[in-house]
Parts: sequence; structure tokens; C-alpha cells
Amino acid sequence: MPFSAAPIFLQTLFWLFVAASVVQLAAWCFVFGKLAFLKIAIPNNQSPITNHQSPVASNQRTNQPISVILCARNEAENLRRNLPAILAQQVDNEWELIVVDDASDDETPAVLQVFQENDPGRMRVIRIVDKEFPGKKHALAQGIAAAKYGLVLLTDADCQPASPNWITHMAAGFSTHATTEFVLGYGPVATSSSGWGAWARYETVFTAAQYFSLALLGMPYMGVGRNLAFRRQVYDRVGGFATHAQLISGDDDLLVNAAAHAKNTTICLDPESFMYSEAPTGLAVWLRQKQRHLSASPAYKWPHKLVLAMLAGSHVGHYLLFFLLLLSGFAPQIVLAIFLCRLLLVWVLLGKILHVLREQDLMVRIPILDAWLAGYYGMIVPWLLVKKTVQAWK
Repeated sequence: MPFSAAPIFLQTLFWLFVAASVVQLAAWCFVFGKLAFLKIAIPNNQSPITNHQSPVASNQRTNQPISVILCARNEAENLRRNLPAILAQQVDNEWELIVVDDASDDETPAVLQVFQENDPGRMRVIRIVDKEFPGKKHALAQGIAAAKYGLVLLTDADCQPASPNWITHMAAGFSTHATTEFVLGYGPVATSSSGWGAWARYETVFTAAQYFSLALLGMPYMGVGRNLAFRRQVYDRVGGFATHAQLISGDDDLLVNAAAHAKNTTICLDPESFMYSEAPTGLAVWLRQKQRHLSASPAYKWPHKLVLAMLAGSHVGHYLLFFLLLLSGFAPQIVLAIFLCRLLLVWVLLGKILHVLREQDLMVRIPILDAWLAGYYGMIVPWLLVKKTVQAWK
């Protein structure tokens, strides 16, 4: 069927498909490409340390002390498993660990008492007796208020640092520039590459690729609370969590969204700085987790919401219109060529990003997982955004 003779409806679908594909191609070239082609310095044959301003040499360290804050609610087993690796961190400067027990009713208090008795000079425990506020913002605010030092590093009880140098590398981010107030770290999922585990890892990787790439572009919009460092002064300057205290989530990304900008934000991609967490145990748990995370997104700044909507919308539109046009038989060679062109670009650039994030084994699954991501954006995300938020974090 000649193009001009086709129904207007199909011609409209075609041009919408072209528009969505162009947005996707531009996003991958000019946004994600910033991360894919990031120059990585490897001093003295060690692991790379990278950020969006300048590489940090392995012998550069901030001389400022740092407070590590971890909030826990009913996390006895995770604390037994993960606290030893945090307390074993090798840090040249002064540092402390503050664990906020958010009204746990399991063995968490007893577990924390043992760790504190074994390392009383390093670890402090703050006990919240009655939980009066949903989420962990209240607990986190108590931990930040009690911090002795001006640099704060957040993590979670279910996380395991990749190395004894996690704190050192994250703190080194503040040495990149005098104006640095945020250091965005990576929190990969530690699980297998098959089935559910592969999807959980991929979704985590893509989210990280997005916020790292936009930070490199000068538009930092979020970070993850399991691996996020900031200066206490920026937290005080924005009034802590006061502007979004009513939201169940947003203790990490809304702080970044409110105060981070091109001149005060650095990313840390040294593999030794990664903070690993386990994948949710099932679909229901994962959906509740995603719902909590998404509940903060309406409070993002409107430029961030616009950019994120364009990225997700063009992704969904590209796939949806591709299948509709393919089923209609309209210009199949052109439609398929555009689709494959975008897929090849994603495969190449995301493959480079997976190498940076040490997730190379996912590369062979990119075509399938990229399609799943379009389905996630097109169906799951809208449903979770309108669904009533679960008012609990544990």
C-alpha cells in the first residue's frame, strides 16, 4: 500500500512512532551516552573512581570526618549479617556509625546491644520506643540530628558494602570540588541473573543509569538512600524533610531533588563503593517497594517530572506503536528498521553502562528486559501511582 494512500489513522500512528523513536534515539545519544562514554581514570592499576567533574586519584581523601546513619525496623537477621562489614570499614579519618532502631519488636534491640558493646567507641544506637510516624523519615531525622560530623552517609540494614573501602570512596567525592554537597552512589541488587533476579537487577540498573546520566548532564534529580552522602548543611538549608513529611517515601530522592544541582553533585562509580542489597523476595513485596518509591515522584520539581515523563513515555510509545504498525502491515520495512536501529543503539550504549556498573552478564538479555521495561512503564507504573499507598516502610 502506497504511503499516501494509507488511512490517515495509520499515517498518524507512523509519525507518532517516528517521534517517539527520535526522542529515544536522542535520549540514548545525549543523555545515557554521557554515562556510557564517561572517561574512567584507573590510577596505579586500581579500580576506577569516577565522577562528573574530575577523576579522584586513589590517594585523594577528604580530611573531614563522616557520620554513617542506618535506620532499622525489625531487621535483626540483616543486622547480624551486614553490620560486621560496615564496622570493619577501613577509614583514615574519624567516623561514626549511628543505628536508629525504629521501634522494632523483634530481636533488633538485643542484636544492636551486642554490636555496641563490642565497638562502643564507634557505634551509637538511638532507640525510638513508639512508632508514631509512617515511613522512616522520623527515624532518619533523629539520626541526622544526633550526628557529630558535617558529612553524612546513608545506608540500610539489608545492605552489604562491596569492600572495606566503601566509606573512603564515598567520602572522597567531597574532595572533587569545594562546592560538592551530594555524592550519589550505586546500590546494585545482589542476586542471580536468572528469572526474577534478572529483572530486579535490570530495573535497578536502568534507574541508576538514568539518575547518573542526568546528573552528568547537570540535572541531578534523585539518589538512593542505601548509598547516598551529603553535607549536613544542605539538609539543614532545605529544612530537612519538613516539606514532604506527609509522604511515606522520599527521604532520599526528595532531598536530592530539592537541593542538588550541576555544581554541587558528584557521582561515585568505583566498584568498591557499591552497596549491595538483596532483591525483594517476590512480586508482591517488589510491588509494595515500587509503590513506596513512586509515591514521592509527584513531589519532584516540574522540569524533572517533564524529562522523566518524556523518557518513559517515548519508551512506551516506541514499543506500543511498533507492534500496532507491524500488525497493521503499514510500511513494515521502515518500521522494523527504525525499531532495530533504536534497539542496536540501546544494546551498545547500555552494554557500556553495564560494564561500568559491573553488570555485564545482563547484556545478552537487553532485548527482552528492555521490552519488559516498556511494559512496566506503560502498565505497572500508572497503576501504582493511582493505587492507595501502603503506609509503612517495614
